[in-house]
Amino acid sequence: MASTICFSSLLCRGQRGFPSVSGIIQQQLRHKHQVRVIVTQDLPEGHMRGIYAGEVHNVAAGYARNYLIPKKMAVYATPRNFERCGLIDPDIAAKEEAAQQKLASATESDEDNADLKAADLLRRYLRSKTVKIIRHVDPNQPLMCHPGHVTAQNLREKLSKQLKIDLEEHETIHIRNEPVVALEEKGEAELMQLIMEMATVNVPVKTEVEVSAGEDGTDAVAVEGEGETNANDSVTATSSQEKAKDCDTKIKLLGDYVAKITLAGGHVVPLKFNIGRR
Repeated sequence: MASTICFSSLLCRGQRGFPSVSGIIQQQLRHKHQVRVIVTQDLPEGHMRGIYAGEVHNVAAGYARNYLIPKKMAVYATPRNFERCGLIDPDIAAKEEAAQQKLASATESDEDNADLKAADLLRRYLRSKTVKIIRHVDPNQPLMCHPGHVTAQNLREKLSKQLKIDLEEHETIHIRNEPVVALEEKGEAELMQLIMEMATVNVPVKTEVEVSAGEDGTDAVAVEGEGETNANDSVTATSSQEKAKDCDTKIKLLGDYVAKITLAGGHVVPLKFNIGRR
């Protein structure tokens, strides 16, 4: 009859020629048990090669206890030893940095949400509003303001006076320099498309819209300016609060127009306005 091997005796003594199970487990535990140390001297040799003074490493507990600590090559990574060595615990520093990044991300997210809510609120309010601007006209050219013209600054002032909306200095107004036919019939999506197109076309700088008689007897719109600049450059320039600036467009032709209000966070809102005859 085959003899029965006692498992408990195997744990304690082990079979001849084979390591005991308990010995294997204890050996594995010894290899797994590590401690953190602050290296106080460069260790250029052995399996610690490339480890230098001032660094923090995990090493085998026995190696630290029997060699590094007695040789004064390292000390245990305790708060007091970090203070004595004039070092900051990298684990604590990493946790603090992660916490700061999380806080900054949450703050930025809150600001973005606040900017978006403000833009949506203004967009809903202006949906049914039209700013009215009245100008004298030239008797010979009844569709043209005379004297003067309409600028983004005029629109900003009327927006404050008529609708009680005061824009901040970093919030800008850019005027579409062409009248919009049937403006009151256009929905919000169409208005948004009109103002978004302003970022993909060339917008004249310091322009003045004038009306002159064409060869066929109809009124022709002439646009004069000192040059042109790409609207993408304008958008880039106004993205910073320090560089924020209203457009230089000057309108003389009567009619219905749309302008783009750029708010914090780059959110845009359409604004309808009408230039009428006094």
